[in-house]
Amino acid sequence: MTRAIIQLSDAVTAVAKLLLGSCIAAIVLITLGAVVFRYVLDAPLSWVEQVSTMIFVWVIFIGSAVLYRQNLHIGVDALLFMLSEKNRSIWKWVIEGLNLTFIVILFIYTLKLTIDVLGNTAGALEISPAYYYASAPVSCLMMMLYFIEKIVDPSKREPMGEAGEF
Repeated sequence: MTRAIIQLSDAVTAVAKLLLGSCIAAIVLITLGAVVFRYVLDAPLSWVEQVSTMIFVWVIFIGSAVLYRQNLHIGVDALLFMLSEKNRSIWKWVIEGLNLTFIVILFIYTLKLTIDVLGNTAGALEISPAYYYASAPVSCLMMMLYFIEKIVDPSKREPMGEAGEF
């Protein structure tokens, strides 16, 4: 069971990193294309901002989940380091429990919001805002999986890599 959770987490993270790289590349290409169309061809594209924003929202949420797995989110842990090793471990789990509570609440409400706006359309492309909002529940599901991984594999409780690495 432990091995399956770790393998699933590894696979989800690999796909997420591939998606993140592709999204950043897409934003760069879309922006370059928009500049060419606006200033060279004198025919600005109306959908560039909407698509770039949607992709960026996905990058933020999926990237946040990957950073959660790697324990590389910014945190103020000065108080934790003043505690004894035993108390530090207890407080880390209290903080993880609070994180999980927030993640579950965020999942429930963003899933409801995503479903509620499925029939709506907005912007130049006339697409549903659900495409933006779906990034949050997907990210929350990833973080819930990573929380379970932290329970079954103690090595995942420590930071993996350095800030700025990905």
